[in-house]
Amino acid sequence: MKANLVSSFLSPSIHESAEPRAFGRVVGFIRNFAPYRGLFLVLVELLASTIFIYCFCRAFRLSQFLILIHLPLVTGVLAAALFVPGLLLYCRWIREWEATKYWLATILGAAFSVVAILYAADFASYSWTGANLNYKLVYLYFWDLRQGGDIISLSPSIYISVVAFVLAVLAIHVACAGAIFRGLQTLLLPELPNSLSKKRRHAARASMLVVILLFAYCVGFYVLLQRAPYSELLSADPLLSLVRSSTELRDPEYPAIAERVRREDEQCRNSYPRNLKFEKKNVIIIMADALRADHTQLYGYDRATTPFLKKLFDSGHLRRVKFATSTCSGTFCGVMSTLASRHARRLISGNYKIYDLLHDEGYETYLILSGGHDYQGLREAYGPEMTMYFDGLSSSKYTSTDDRLIFEGLERVPQYSGTPAFFYFHLMATHLTGIKQESFRVYQPAAERNYFRLKFRADNKEWPKVINAYDNGVVQVDATIEQIFDTLKAKGYLQNSLVVIMADHGEGLGERNGHSWGHSLALYQEHIRIPLLIYDVSSVKYENLEFATQVDIAPTIVDRLGLPIPGCWQGKSLLGADVERVTSYRSDSPKPCYAIIHRTNESLFKYIYCVAGKTEELYDLVKDPGEEMNLIGTADGGLVQRMREELQRSRSD
Repeated sequence: MKANLVSSFLSPSIHESAEPRAFGRVVGFIRNFAPYRGLFLVLVELLASTIFIYCFCRAFRLSQFLILIHLPLVTGVLAAALFVPGLLLYCRWIREWEATKYWLATILGAAFSVVAILYAADFASYSWTGANLNYKLVYLYFWDLRQGGDIISLSPSIYISVVAFVLAVLAIHVACAGAIFRGLQTLLLPELPNSLSKKRRHAARASMLVVILLFAYCVGFYVLLQRAPYSELLSADPLLSLVRSSTELRDPEYPAIAERVRREDEQCRNSYPRNLKFEKKNVIIIMADALRADHTQLYGYDRATTPFLKKLFDSGHLRRVKFATSTCSGTFCGVMSTLASRHARRLISGNYKIYDLLHDEGYETYLILSGGHDYQGLREAYGPEMTMYFDGLSSSKYTSTDDRLIFEGLERVPQYSGTPAFFYFHLMATHLTGIKQESFRVYQPAAERNYFRLKFRADNKEWPKVINAYDNGVVQVDATIEQIFDTLKAKGYLQNSLVVIMADHGEGLGERNGHSWGHSLALYQEHIRIPLLIYDVSSVKYENLEFATQVDIAPTIVDRLGLPIPGCWQGKSLLGADVERVTSYRSDSPKPCYAIIHRTNESLFKYIYCVAGKTEELYDLVKDPGEEMNLIGTADGGLVQRMREELQRSRSD
């Protein structure tokens, strides 16, 4: 018996028959998979997405958990591009049409091309601004193209490369059209042997499964999208960020804070006294985007960049705040802190703004703005209560960042008829994307507009061209302000007016060995030091012209008119005496920096804490206005601790 078992075990015939069976199973598996080989292209595309998002995380120090978030999202996009049109194959005449396989492959190729272009654009946007693209910024880009301009100037080689890439991707997909078509047929059609729905009655179930999966994907995407504004990781995802209406990143506690602030501001507005007697001056705020104080003559610049403002100052009608700052290094909170007298943590779309107050007191209100104010959430924050809103997307003559559109908007404003008016103007010539008119190219040689690439060239010999280009923008802003004055005077609004001229934030121009560039990401003086000028022909004395921030603008205006300052505003009137103050700041970035300036009559200390790297810096701005010597390791321990406590208090306020 044992001999028979051994001999049978060692029998060549049995040994040889086992191997063909195993080999046959492998061959069978390959044969069964063969009809789907055209769909292998999708796996290659997903691998490319994985490589990109991994590099994206490494480049910007993001958690690699983003890979696990992003891959299901991009898989859903590619699967939808493949299977949703593929459901049309259940229709026989579409299936038998010769061109069907080509347009199915083209749809998949177009979807991957769009995703890949989004990756490249998002990487550039994150490098330049610290934030992803969203659909409103994309819309603004194409709006400017339609108007004959470009909000971001790109070289022809970039456009040629994009077109070449898209054509190459489409060519690959068209070449694989037959295999993709057969793979879809094999998966979906019930009459084919390897179909997921081999019986015809299962075809409806397969279609329903695709619909259910698509619905589940949409629900999951929506849930992630709702959480994205409060998560650095989710907000960094290229697909989620694209469909967000704003680029703002909020504290996780923001919903609760926003609801509380909304109630406070609503009560503040409802309880504000009406029908008071006051000096009904026209109120005008002119804000130049990214205008630095130290590049204007009034703050000691040796170039004649602001001759009109200097003339006003020399006439005695223009007051200058010696040391003024924005509350942040970005536009959203720079603008809203000015209009609503609130620090960044308390800025919401329902804030009680200065023009809301003046509207309730009988003012006409006009917002005339160069630039696109929608993609950062500003348009929503401005609210609906205004007589006229006109911004870069309202113009029929100019591109969105061309300051000449200001006067196109002013043409729609009627002559002054006795009803007081509030104006808010926003100028873009000093911004990187602002249109620079040829007539103001005073300083040469000057870099071309949108010199983004120079950010990555710290030792570039062309760096003086950047300074010249920026100063030419300052010259243009000065001339535009003069033209605004002339136009308002001709319409009758300037004669009885109070005008505030300022900036939303500063601009890095290559300081710190070429690492300080642009705005949004840091809080050094070049990013938050701004001009603050008040045009008032009266003899009223402003007791504090030494130190102010943007939150002080609205209280100063209201106080100057003779109205009470709303209790929900956080700033102080500059008509009041100068006092010891602690002011707070934050950068406009996913991993923000926070800062405190502690001012007394004798000292001016600035403490900066950055979330990325948990770094601390301390500067004595009296002795070291350029912030070159970090005192954090040598300063008195008591001073450092007080600054830390003040910062913590401001972040929890």
